[in-house]
Amino acid sequence: MPTQNSDSQVQDAGIWKAWVLICIAEAHRIGVTPISAAQLHVTLYLANTLASLFDVHRVRGRVLKRGEFPFYPDVQHEIDRLAFNGVLKIERVDFGAKGHMTAHLGVGPKGLETYQMIMDRAPDAARVARLFRELVAACFGRFLASNTAIGPIDANYGSNLVLENEVVDFSEWTDENKNMEVAQYLLAKLIDLRPHSDRDGIRLYCDYLDKALAPAT
Repeated sequence: MPTQNSDSQVQDAGIWKAWVLICIAEAHRIGVTPISAAQLHVTLYLANTLASLFDVHRVRGRVLKRGEFPFYPDVQHEIDRLAFNGVLKIERVDFGAKGHMTAHLGVGPKGLETYQMIMDRAPDAARVARLFRELVAACFGRFLASNTAIGPIDANYGSNLVLENEVVDFSEWTDENKNMEVAQYLLAKLIDLRPHSDRDGIRLYCDYLDKALAPAT
């Protein structure tokens, strides 16, 4: 008999698959596909940390701190399955040092059909799609088009309280989600001028990352 923990992991995997497809479908809609696996992981991570701006429930808010950007090994397995099943398309593969490969992903007819099915049947799919639409537009219009190395300056992942190879966890306690703290701080500066601020929260946090990643001149 499956345990509650294993049931939760299966549920998380299903939600991650939906998020991956919605993310790439929204990127396809605004013309920025294919996107690299690294860009996808960063976008998923930012969506998860900023989800409450769009009244979206976070998935599993835990990621291993390793390398220059947040990377979900378990989610990568789901991405691979979606590509193998033809839901996602591998548009090209870049080969780096030591045989390292980076896939660039798009979405084909089967993926778009599945995306539409999710949008028709899942009650919160419209909010998730809007979250990714705003996030992709904000990120790819700025830093993420050329730089995925948000690790050192992201409010959660870059925290000095979390060491390399430790787990960054922002899921269990609201006050542990430092990204939302930064976003809310930035939003407070605009609240009198723009009271409907969910979209501004995404844009402002991406502006913060963009400025932090800009090369010194």
